Amino acid sequence: MAKKSSKSIKNPIPVTLLSGFLGSGKTTLLEHILTKDHGLKIAVIINDMSQLNIDADLVQNHRVSQKEEKLVQLQNGCICCTLRGDLLEELVALAKDDAFEYIVIESTGISEPMQVAETFTTEFTNMYLDNQEGITKEDEKILKEIKDLGGLEKVAKLDTCVTVIDGKNFYHNLETTEFLVDRFGSTGQNEEERTICDLMVDQIEFADVIIVNKIDLVNKKQKKKIFKTIKSLNPVAKVYRTNYSRVDVKDVVGTGLFDFEKASSSAGWLQSLHEMTKREAFGNKLTPKPETEEYGINNFVYKSRRPFHPERLYKLIRDKFVVIELSGLADENNEGEGEGEDEEEEESEEEEEEEEEIDEDEIDGDEENYSDPSEEQIIKNKKHSKFGPVLRSKGFFWLASRHIIRGEWSSAGPMLTMRGGIPWFAVAGKEFYPPEAQALIDRDMQGRFGDRRNEIVFIGLSIDVEAITKELDSCLLNDEEYKVYEKLTKEKNLFKVEKALQNEFVDGFELWIAFDEPDAPEEEPKVAAPEIHNGHVHKPKAVSSKS
Repeated sequence: MAKKSSKSIKNPIPVTLLSGFLGSGKTTLLEHILTKDHGLKIAVIINDMSQLNIDADLVQNHRVSQKEEKLVQLQNGCICCTLRGDLLEELVALAKDDAFEYIVIESTGISEPMQVAETFTTEFTNMYLDNQEGITKEDEKILKEIKDLGGLEKVAKLDTCVTVIDGKNFYHNLETTEFLVDRFGSTGQNEEERTICDLMVDQIEFADVIIVNKIDLVNKKQKKKIFKTIKSLNPVAKVYRTNYSRVDVKDVVGTGLFDFEKASSSAGWLQSLHEMTKREAFGNKLTPKPETEEYGINNFVYKSRRPFHPERLYKLIRDKFVVIELSGLADENNEGEGEGEDEEEEESEEEEEEEEEIDEDEIDGDEENYSDPSEEQIIKNKKHSKFGPVLRSKGFFWLASRHIIRGEWSSAGPMLTMRGGIPWFAVAGKEFYPPEAQALIDRDMQGRFGDRRNEIVFIGLSIDVEAITKELDSCLLNDEEYKVYEKLTKEKNLFKVEKALQNEFVDGFELWIAFDEPDAPEEEPKVAAPEIHNGHVHKPKAVSSKS
């Protein structure tokens, strides 16, 4: 493509980001855009990880039918969370070319739209413009050109986020226990840690426009249920039911619907949290009934200011969800350990096995209670449990054995991801945050335990709020246990507290903090505050018991 470096850009060109799994109908939608006589001048950027590139070939077959449009084909992997030089170069060239009014970017089937959308924010662009270490000379050249033009926001603006859903396989994808690597293989983008249902929910929650495709293959009852489910996950998106992805092209380009802050908070679980906050502050009389409740969808926020007993919580969830545990900070702290430690671990494991053999006769039925159920059994158990109607849940939790770091809870379908998140603000402090954020932090502080609490949003169809609340309440520390907890947490050294709590409360969850030394330091340890970046939080690099 010829460059016109001397030519300035009058207005940023509107961009539509197209997401969805392979086979959902994205390519059919592109085919529709490129062949429909809509009178619009649209450039399409394909970004598919398929080596065969069948999708791109199909679109190329229709280039002659719409001569005003041009196809730019990129074959170097995912654009997720990176400002790729070749993509930037094409955006600049297309924006300078008066022949095009709109750009449609097809992301890969495994891309998270929020991360792709971040590449269009001013903050993200500035980060790359100011930190150019490790980039090629070609990328450096295009970054300089973008900077001279006033930043990426002067070149292209994200206008619409579109997600295409396969209606026929909607509930299969929502209820599957598959990881991305099982279906799509590995491309080095952490497919081993991400699940099909999680990604589909992410793509739904962040969309401005949702196209439910292949709707003729779904019966009337299922159509209604799918619509209800999507509305529960994203109450504000426009939803279109289609066959062969046939929609009015003006419904997916140039809509002006995208707003990063709005998109970041449009997820059903966040809407539910905001709604609950308004109801608590003003009462039901001053807050209108949410539209989702009219569709038979009910949401609630479980809150408590008492920690969960880790063993009881694990027993509750282990046979109703496929629990994915990410150890987080503990793994980061243990990187680079010597080979000799592996031998010690093996010896330790052998000793533990011997102890288990000795104690086997003393265990009465415990082995059966802790045997791992199959994924099929878990799905069946969830369906018939109080958690059966739950489609999505997200929030954070407080374990009695974890005093420094809060737990992050996120479920989609039968998959529940639990991991260590950022330190509680009672530990990390608030001085690194802007005044408006500090005010929100202050609101969450109560008593000697500060902002430590459980706060989990549940979304679903006809959820029994009282029953789930009762189930979760049964996992909280009882009065006697809570007195012990209060006593053990009087120690000033946080790592000594953490060790004491883990000795007191049986805890089978993955470690969130690695204790590097046999004795914690006498002085109060410092825990790094998390970084805020475009509406989400990056955890500190490591939290260690070393001073």
